[in-house]
Order: sequence, then C-alpha cells, then structure tokens
Amino acid sequence: MGKNRIIKSLGKKIGNVVIHKILVKHTNQPESLKHLENEVESYRDSAIETSQEFNWNEKDKVRIKQEALKRFKKDMKRYYKDVKFSNSEVKRVLDETIKECII
Repeated sequence: MGKNRIIKSLGKKIGNVVIHKILVKHTNQPESLKHLENEVESYRDSAIETSQEFNWNEKDKVRIKQEALKRFKKDMKRYYKDVKFSNSEVKRVLDETIKECII
C-alpha cells in the first residue's frame, strides 16, 4: 500500500482507539467495560503495527489526525448519539493516542 492509503487506514484505526477510550470513560453500560478496554488494546496494537511501515513527518501526522477525527465524528454520530463528552477531551485523547501509536 502507498503512504496515502496507509494514512487513511491509520486514521481509521486511531479514530477507533479514541472512540473506545471515550466510551470506556462515558459508557452507560458498565457490563461492556471489559469489551471496550479490549477493543482499545486491539485497535491500538493494530495502529502501532501499521505506523511502523513508514517514517512520519509533522505534515503526515496532521493528515492522520484529520482522518482520525473524521472517523471519530462519523462513528460517534452514527452509533453512539447518547454518549456525552467534551470536545476538549476528544482533542486531548486524540493527541495522546497519536503519540502512543506513531513512534
């Protein structure tokens, strides 16, 4: 795969990590907590593995962040309308996750 496709793929994976981290904190279903935590690990491991295929400059990281945010907004709106969270929390978790996943 080319770098552009990897950026989109990595953005989706990081977006999924952020979604599940937010859900872990704000879930209305405590019985789902273990499953959500496992999803965070799974998506994070996949993102780390994918990120090791290329070296990433700041421009690439901005594009990955944009893709991740697009994925986050789309899926939260579609699947998790009832979950309440702040935009500042999303930004913080997204930045933290990018630092975790892109080494």
